[in-house]
Amino acid sequence: MEISEDRISFVTANFVGRVFQYDARPFNWGEADGATQRLFRADGFKEQFSEIMEIVRGAGFRTVEIWTAHLNYNWATSKQVQDAKQILREHGLSVCSYAGGFGNSEEELERCFELARLMGINVLAGNLNEKLLARAYSLCQEHRISVAFENHPGRENPEKIKKLIGNRGDWFGVCADTGYFATYGIGASEAIRKLGKSVFHVHLKDIKAVGKHETCALGDGVVNIIAVIDTLREIGYDGYLSIEHEPHHYDSREEIERSLSRLKVW
Repeated sequence: MEISEDRISFVTANFVGRVFQYDARPFNWGEADGATQRLFRADGFKEQFSEIMEIVRGAGFRTVEIWTAHLNYNWATSKQVQDAKQILREHGLSVCSYAGGFGNSEEELERCFELARLMGINVLAGNLNEKLLARAYSLCQEHRISVAFENHPGRENPEKIKKLIGNRGDWFGVCADTGYFATYGIGASEAIRKLGKSVFHVHLKDIKAVGKHETCALGDGVVNIIAVIDTLREIGYDGYLSIEHEPHHYDSREEIERSLSRLKVW
């Protein structure tokens, strides 16, 4: 695996607390998602989308992973899609993946794949309702877009994710979230080694302590990021490394810039 700057991306879900000015107490992810969608689906979409992409580019990234709350398949108009593509071009950014939840009905799932196709995205990195697996697999084949399931609660270990993938490993794979492995006391590098070629995408994340999911800059927590990189090289991984750090109570951009600098050295 050769890591170039173009292969390191910024997950826009890092801005999850931004809609509440990082001051929502108590914080609820679903509420933040909904509030972000209401803000971005409105007439000010172009201004809002441009503002966050300017931050991403200013932080030193050339590639971005778009969170579904910032451009959602349930409401994005053709004009908003074209505006998003133009804004990305203006900031010199490419899109590597689409992150979030991909629908609870076949109609939503179909809209999700269509939006990904229009945006030139070939990996959906997140989760979907398991009753939609068969339809998702057919849409993967139709659109040539892969689904990478995150190891979030409910499928927190390699065995559970492999069971979910089943015999659909040509289009279904794993989005290895290193922070969530550590949350459950699972060594991220060991889990990635077990998953091998099933790893389609990586959310590179560090957390402060096992048993909690409090993210921090890469290298400041309990995840052995260097070991993760070594293991990715070992399994021949050639995808993207999406830096994910999403505290809800402060703006993490300085820590993400620090993470990017460290990752380049490592």
